[in-house]
Amino acid sequence: MNEEMAKQNVVPNQLTRINCNTGANPNCAECCNIFTNTEKRAAFGYQAESAACECHDICVQDVRDICVKNRLLRVCVPCTPNGRPGCRGGFLPDDAPEVQNIRISCAEENISPETYCDRIKNEVEFEVVLRYGSGTLAVLTPKDTFDCMWFEFARFPSGEFYAKSYTGKEQFRERLTVIDGSCKVIIIEDYQIIADGNDCVLEIAYKVIDKLWKRENLLVTAIKPYVGIEIENTTVCQTFNQGHQIGPCNGSGPCGGI
Repeated sequence: MNEEMAKQNVVPNQLTRINCNTGANPNCAECCNIFTNTEKRAAFGYQAESAACECHDICVQDVRDICVKNRLLRVCVPCTPNGRPGCRGGFLPDDAPEVQNIRISCAEENISPETYCDRIKNEVEFEVVLRYGSGTLAVLTPKDTFDCMWFEFARFPSGEFYAKSYTGKEQFRERLTVIDGSCKVIIIEDYQIIADGNDCVLEIAYKVIDKLWKRENLLVTAIKPYVGIEIENTTVCQTFNQGHQIGPCNGSGPCGGI
Protein backbone atom coordinates (compact mmCIF):
# COMPACT_ATOMS: atom_id res chain seq x y z
CA MET A 1 0.00 0.00 0.00
CA ASN A 2 1.60 3.31 -1.04
CA GLU A 3 1.80 6.41 1.15
CA GLU A 4 -1.11 8.20 -0.56
CA MET A 5 -3.42 5.19 -0.15
CA ALA A 6 -2.41 4.86 3.49
CA LYS A 7 -3.35 8.47 4.13
CA GLN A 8 -6.81 7.93 2.62
CA ASN A 9 -7.32 4.58 4.41
CA VAL A 10 -7.85 2.75 1.12
CA VAL A 11 -8.32 -1.03 0.91
CA PRO A 12 -6.63 -2.23 -2.32
CA ASN A 13 -7.03 -5.44 -4.30
CA GLN A 14 -3.63 -7.02 -4.73
CA LEU A 15 -4.34 -8.42 -8.23
CA THR A 16 -6.09 -5.41 -9.76
CA ARG A 17 -6.29 -1.67 -9.36
CA ILE A 18 -9.58 -1.85 -7.45
CA ASN A 19 -9.71 0.57 -4.52
CA CYS A 20 -12.23 1.21 -1.77
CA ASN A 21 -11.87 4.36 0.31
CA THR A 22 -13.09 3.79 3.87
CA GLY A 23 -12.28 7.32 4.99
CA ALA A 24 -12.05 7.50 8.76
CA ASN A 25 -14.85 4.98 9.35
CA PRO A 26 -13.64 1.50 10.37
CA ASN A 27 -17.15 0.11 9.93
CA CYS A 28 -16.65 0.13 6.15
CA ALA A 29 -13.89 -2.49 6.22
CA GLU A 30 -16.22 -5.48 5.80
CA CYS A 31 -17.98 -4.02 2.75
CA CYS A 32 -14.69 -2.88 1.23
CA ASN A 33 -13.18 -6.35 1.61
CA ILE A 34 -16.10 -7.75 -0.38
CA PHE A 35 -15.88 -4.99 -2.98
CA THR A 36 -12.15 -5.55 -3.60
CA ASN A 37 -12.26 -9.37 -3.62
CA THR A 38 -11.66 -10.53 -7.21
CA GLU A 39 -13.84 -13.66 -7.06
CA LYS A 40 -16.72 -11.89 -5.32
CA ARG A 41 -16.55 -9.01 -7.80
CA ALA A 42 -17.01 -11.47 -10.64
CA ALA A 43 -19.78 -13.36 -8.83
CA PHE A 44 -21.71 -10.19 -7.94
CA GLY A 45 -21.05 -8.33 -11.21
CA TYR A 46 -19.28 -5.31 -9.72
CA GLN A 47 -17.86 -3.03 -12.41
CA ALA A 48 -16.74 0.10 -10.61
CA GLU A 49 -12.99 0.20 -10.02
CA SER A 50 -13.19 2.49 -7.02
CA ALA A 51 -15.81 3.26 -4.44
CA ALA A 52 -16.12 5.57 -1.47
CA CYS A 53 -17.74 4.53 1.79
CA GLU A 54 -20.44 7.16 2.17
CA CYS A 55 -23.49 7.96 4.27
CA HIS A 56 -26.82 7.02 2.64
CA ASP A 57 -30.33 8.10 3.55
CA ILE A 58 -32.73 5.13 3.30
CA CYS A 59 -36.35 4.38 4.20
CA VAL A 60 -36.69 0.98 5.85
CA GLN A 61 -38.79 -1.17 8.16
CA ASP A 62 -37.00 -0.66 11.46
CA VAL A 63 -37.69 -3.51 13.92
CA ARG A 64 -38.58 -2.35 17.44
CA ASP A 65 -39.91 -5.44 19.29
CA ILE A 66 -39.46 -9.21 18.86
CA CYS A 67 -41.45 -12.17 20.23
CA VAL A 68 -40.10 -15.74 19.92
CA LYS A 69 -42.51 -18.66 20.20
CA ASN A 70 -41.89 -22.41 20.03
CA ARG A 71 -45.01 -24.20 18.84
CA LEU A 72 -46.15 -27.83 18.57
CA LEU A 73 -49.14 -28.35 16.29
CA ARG A 74 -50.88 -31.76 16.68
CA VAL A 75 -53.52 -32.82 14.15
CA CYS A 76 -55.30 -36.16 13.72
CA VAL A 77 -54.82 -37.59 10.22
CA PRO A 78 -56.30 -40.71 8.59
CA CYS A 79 -54.29 -43.84 9.22
CA THR A 80 -53.55 -46.34 6.45
CA PRO A 81 -57.01 -47.66 5.53
CA ASN A 82 -56.12 -51.36 5.25
CA GLY A 83 -55.89 -51.92 8.99
CA ARG A 84 -56.59 -55.13 10.88
CA PRO A 85 -60.17 -55.95 11.90
CA GLY A 86 -60.76 -55.27 15.60
CA CYS A 87 -62.16 -57.90 17.93
CA ARG A 88 -65.05 -55.58 18.79
CA GLY A 89 -65.72 -54.32 15.28
CA GLY A 90 -64.15 -51.61 13.17
CA PHE A 91 -60.52 -51.59 12.10
CA LEU A 92 -57.36 -51.05 14.04
CA PRO A 93 -54.85 -48.67 12.46
CA ASP A 94 -52.20 -50.40 10.42
CA ASP A 95 -49.30 -48.12 9.54
CA ALA A 96 -49.18 -44.35 9.72
CA PRO A 97 -48.79 -42.51 6.39
CA GLU A 98 -45.53 -40.80 5.46
CA VAL A 99 -45.05 -37.05 5.07
CA GLN A 100 -44.19 -36.53 1.42
CA ASN A 101 -43.83 -32.76 1.62
CA ILE A 102 -44.49 -29.89 4.03
CA ARG A 103 -44.36 -26.13 3.57
CA ILE A 104 -45.92 -22.90 4.81
CA SER A 105 -49.21 -22.24 3.05
CA CYS A 106 -49.99 -18.82 4.50
CA ALA A 107 -49.44 -16.66 7.56
CA GLU A 108 -50.77 -13.43 8.99
CA GLU A 109 -51.06 -11.46 12.20
CA ASN A 110 -53.14 -8.69 13.70
CA ILE A 111 -53.29 -6.54 16.80
CA SER A 112 -55.77 -7.76 19.37
CA PRO A 113 -59.14 -5.91 19.56
CA GLU A 114 -58.91 -2.24 20.48
CA THR A 115 -60.40 -2.91 23.89
CA TYR A 116 -57.26 -4.88 24.82
CA CYS A 117 -54.30 -3.88 22.58
CA ASP A 118 -52.15 -6.19 24.68
CA ARG A 119 -51.16 -8.92 22.21
CA ILE A 120 -50.47 -9.80 18.59
CA LYS A 121 -52.70 -12.54 17.19
CA ASN A 122 -50.85 -14.91 14.86
CA GLU A 123 -52.07 -17.47 12.37
CA VAL A 124 -49.92 -19.97 10.47
CA GLU A 125 -51.21 -22.55 8.00
CA PHE A 126 -49.23 -25.47 6.60
CA GLU A 127 -49.64 -27.53 3.46
CA VAL A 128 -48.81 -31.18 4.17
CA VAL A 129 -48.77 -33.92 1.52
CA LEU A 130 -49.23 -37.42 2.95
CA ARG A 131 -48.33 -40.61 1.12
CA TYR A 132 -50.37 -43.79 1.66
CA GLY A 133 -48.60 -46.79 0.19
CA SER A 134 -47.08 -46.41 -3.24
CA GLY A 135 -49.75 -44.57 -5.19
CA THR A 136 -52.08 -42.56 -2.95
CA LEU A 137 -51.46 -38.97 -1.89
CA ALA A 138 -53.54 -36.75 0.39
CA VAL A 139 -53.20 -33.02 1.04
CA LEU A 140 -53.98 -31.47 4.42
CA THR A 141 -53.88 -27.81 5.47
CA PRO A 142 -53.59 -27.74 9.28
CA LYS A 143 -53.75 -24.29 10.83
CA ASP A 144 -52.35 -23.00 14.11
CA THR A 145 -53.37 -19.80 15.92
CA PHE A 146 -51.67 -18.28 18.93
CA ASP A 147 -51.03 -14.99 20.71
CA CYS A 148 -47.83 -13.14 21.48
CA MET A 149 -48.64 -11.35 24.73
CA TRP A 150 -47.08 -8.00 25.61
CA PHE A 151 -44.72 -9.53 28.20
CA GLU A 152 -43.39 -11.98 25.57
CA PHE A 153 -41.99 -9.15 23.44
CA ALA A 154 -38.42 -7.97 23.92
CA ARG A 155 -37.35 -4.49 22.87
CA PHE A 156 -34.74 -4.33 20.14
CA PRO A 157 -31.79 -3.93 20.50
CA SER A 158 -31.75 -3.91 24.32
CA GLY A 159 -33.43 -7.34 24.67
CA GLU A 160 -35.42 -6.04 27.65
CA PHE A 161 -38.87 -7.63 28.02
CA TYR A 162 -41.98 -5.68 28.93
CA ALA A 163 -42.90 -6.33 32.54
CA LYS A 164 -45.75 -8.77 33.19
CA SER A 165 -47.68 -6.07 34.98
CA TYR A 166 -50.11 -3.24 34.37
CA THR A 167 -47.19 -0.87 33.82
CA GLY A 168 -45.61 -3.18 31.26
CA LYS A 169 -48.92 -3.55 29.43
CA GLU A 170 -49.36 0.22 29.25
CA GLN A 171 -45.81 0.61 27.91
CA PHE A 172 -46.57 -1.93 25.19
CA ARG A 173 -49.82 -0.18 24.31
CA GLU A 174 -47.92 3.08 24.00
CA ARG A 175 -45.38 1.40 21.72
CA LEU A 176 -48.17 0.12 19.44
CA THR A 177 -49.18 3.69 18.67
CA VAL A 178 -46.02 4.08 16.56
CA ILE A 179 -45.80 0.53 15.14
CA ASP A 180 -46.67 0.38 11.43
CA GLY A 181 -46.56 -3.34 10.75
CA SER A 182 -45.03 -6.70 11.43
CA CYS A 183 -43.21 -9.58 9.83
CA LYS A 184 -42.39 -13.06 11.02
CA VAL A 185 -39.78 -15.71 10.47
CA ILE A 186 -41.17 -19.26 10.51
CA ILE A 187 -38.81 -22.20 10.97
CA ILE A 188 -40.11 -25.78 10.65
CA GLU A 189 -37.83 -27.66 13.03
CA ASP A 190 -39.32 -31.17 12.99
CA TYR A 191 -42.39 -33.14 11.92
CA GLN A 192 -43.60 -36.71 12.31
CA ILE A 193 -46.69 -38.89 12.34
CA ILE A 194 -47.16 -41.08 15.41
CA ALA A 195 -49.70 -43.75 16.36
CA ASP A 196 -51.73 -42.67 19.38
CA GLY A 197 -54.17 -45.44 20.32
CA ASN A 198 -56.44 -45.95 17.32
CA ASP A 199 -55.44 -42.60 15.84
CA CYS A 200 -52.58 -41.27 13.77
CA VAL A 201 -51.35 -37.84 14.82
CA LEU A 202 -49.31 -35.40 12.75
CA GLU A 203 -46.94 -33.34 14.90
CA ILE A 204 -45.27 -30.20 13.55
CA ALA A 205 -42.68 -28.52 15.76
CA TYR A 206 -41.87 -25.02 14.58
CA LYS A 207 -40.56 -21.68 15.76
CA VAL A 208 -41.93 -18.23 15.04
CA ILE A 209 -39.94 -15.01 15.41
CA ASP A 210 -42.54 -12.24 15.31
CA LYS A 211 -41.17 -8.75 14.65
CA LEU A 212 -42.96 -5.41 15.03
CA TRP A 213 -41.56 -2.62 12.89
CA LYS A 214 -41.94 1.08 12.27
CA ARG A 215 -41.33 2.79 8.96
CA GLU A 216 -38.20 4.79 9.56
CA ASN A 217 -35.79 7.01 7.73
CA LEU A 218 -32.19 6.09 8.61
CA LEU A 219 -28.69 7.18 7.77
CA VAL A 220 -26.40 4.23 7.10
CA THR A 221 -22.81 3.91 6.01
CA ALA A 222 -22.52 1.96 2.77
CA ILE A 223 -20.90 1.83 -0.65
CA LYS A 224 -22.35 1.73 -4.18
CA PRO A 225 -20.58 -1.10 -6.03
CA TYR A 226 -22.00 -0.54 -9.53
CA VAL A 227 -20.97 1.96 -12.19
CA GLY A 228 -23.23 4.83 -13.18
CA ILE A 229 -25.12 7.76 -11.76
CA GLU A 230 -28.82 7.41 -10.98
CA ILE A 231 -29.99 8.00 -14.58
CA GLU A 232 -27.67 5.26 -15.87
CA ASN A 233 -27.94 2.75 -13.05
CA THR A 234 -31.55 1.71 -12.38
CA THR A 235 -32.49 -0.87 -9.78
CA VAL A 236 -35.81 -2.69 -10.34
CA CYS A 237 -37.41 -4.82 -7.63
CA GLN A 238 -40.03 -7.45 -8.36
CA THR A 239 -42.07 -9.89 -6.33
CA PHE A 240 -41.97 -13.46 -7.64
CA ASN A 241 -45.60 -14.50 -8.17
CA GLN A 242 -44.95 -17.71 -10.09
CA GLY A 243 -46.09 -20.83 -8.30
CA HIS A 244 -46.08 -20.85 -4.53
CA GLN A 245 -46.73 -17.50 -2.87
CA ILE A 246 -47.10 -16.91 0.88
CA GLY A 247 -49.74 -14.34 1.74
CA PRO A 248 -52.69 -13.78 4.08
CA CYS A 249 -54.90 -16.73 4.96
CA ASN A 250 -58.05 -15.25 3.39
CA GLY A 251 -60.13 -18.01 1.85
CA SER A 252 -57.59 -20.67 2.70
CA GLY A 253 -58.26 -24.14 4.02
CA PRO A 254 -59.76 -27.28 2.51
CA CYS A 255 -63.10 -25.61 1.77
CA GLY A 256 -61.84 -22.16 0.83
CA GLY A 257 -62.81 -20.69 4.20
CA ILE A 258 -66.50 -21.49 3.74
